[in-house]
Amino acid sequence: MWARRFAATYCGTFGSSMATGTKIRQLSRLLDSSETPLWAIGPDGRLAYLSSGCATWLGIDPEALVDRRSIAGVPVSDDPLDQLAASLSPPPGIAARGTASLKIQPRQIGEHRGEPLEVRFLRVGQGDASLTIAVAGSFNDRAVDEELKDAVAVRQRLDAWRKRHAGLATIATAGDSAAARRMRRRLRVAAATRCDVGFFGPPGSGLESVAARIHQLSAAAEEMVTVDGPLMDAELLDATLMPLAHLLADSQQARATAIVRGLDEMPFEAQLRLANLLETYSGRLRLLAVCGPRPATLHEALDTPSGDELDAQQDESNGICMELIETLSALSVTTEPLASRVEDIPMIATAMLDALHASGETSAERLSRAALDALVIYPWPRNVDELADAIRHAGTRANASSISVEHLPLAIRSYRPGETTQPKHAGISLDDAVQRYELKLIRDALEDTDGNRAEAARRLGISRARLIRRVDENSEDQTAK
Repeated sequence: MWARRFAATYCGTFGSSMATGTKIRQLSRLLDSSETPLWAIGPDGRLAYLSSGCATWLGIDPEALVDRRSIAGVPVSDDPLDQLAASLSPPPGIAARGTASLKIQPRQIGEHRGEPLEVRFLRVGQGDASLTIAVAGSFNDRAVDEELKDAVAVRQRLDAWRKRHAGLATIATAGDSAAARRMRRRLRVAAATRCDVGFFGPPGSGLESVAARIHQLSAAAEEMVTVDGPLMDAELLDATLMPLAHLLADSQQARATAIVRGLDEMPFEAQLRLANLLETYSGRLRLLAVCGPRPATLHEALDTPSGDELDAQQDESNGICMELIETLSALSVTTEPLASRVEDIPMIATAMLDALHASGETSAERLSRAALDALVIYPWPRNVDELADAIRHAGTRANASSISVEHLPLAIRSYRPGETTQPKHAGISLDDAVQRYELKLIRDALEDTDGNRAEAARRLGISRARLIRRVDENSEDQTAK
């Protein structure tokens, strides 16, 4: 009943429409279904609503307290209910601060004595439209949690990055490092000018998604085709780009974009064909090329070579023909290996975790300090893609609000700086190792049997002839040396 009265009384505070009133009644039902004591104090200082949790805590029907004054420091009557209502008031200064905390021991009514509870007060609105909401319970946020403090700091940096770079907000571009800032500056130019762009970086850097984002920002209405460079020959490239070629041939006003993955691994004849198409539809067909880690450069005073000379220049230019180097020389975007962007890793990992949490794929909301330390020291041979896989793996294993070290993949949580990536027994011949071990066993057996070869062979489970042959072979080896 008090919930209905609250809805009817304060419907005007939040809007007088029937739809709004319905929403408030739904809110009242949700609040009443909780065992948490919650109440609301109107702008006149009177109790406007008390949840069913208050009935359990206070030991009375909350309806008896509705409309009673709940103001700190105001004299009340001798009525125990008035005194109880006054004990639920916020501390002085709530109007100025907007929020406050107070431990409340409610006045005893009859034989029931409610336990003291920490209460958080929140003031919503101003003046006659204000409402003070109080929630009682056990709160454990007074002490400073250093890990939560770190998580909040990372989240604030991430929010600031999203706000400033909303247009270019691909996860691969997140961070405060000089490399990240340099990459974003060039991406802003690429997004604003609609020009040919070369994207250079190590495998797993997320450059294809960056190239797609640049296309969306600079020419979203254009037709676009993605080309897998290493699989192309000249004929297959023509077939792949045929829709764009027809579009451009039919209309002089048409524009189109080709995103080429692995341009530096595309067969040379296909590269020349692509260069020819770019020249044929100059200014109307745009190339967004995703390449390897080393940016190609245009050599000065170098004419387009031919024959064997052409292949030599291709090798010098990171696998890209000179015509395409010239096309991409106007603007290139380079991303550094993730291991060289150590200061960016916490922000990038947090952004990835946010995306997983928002999609419902994990309950985890933050990374522990130890988990972040493990991410920072790991060398990330597969760069951003490997980090994304690691966060997804950890998110599916975590069953709490925080990802810990034990949730990370084994390769990351067991990595120690300075470890070599080479096999532990690299360069050791298995046959040689077995022969040395066999000879050691034979020597030990001969020593135990005082040189009796037959007895030594019996103990080893081999023939006497084999034992003698192995001893003789070892003697020959020693003589040869």
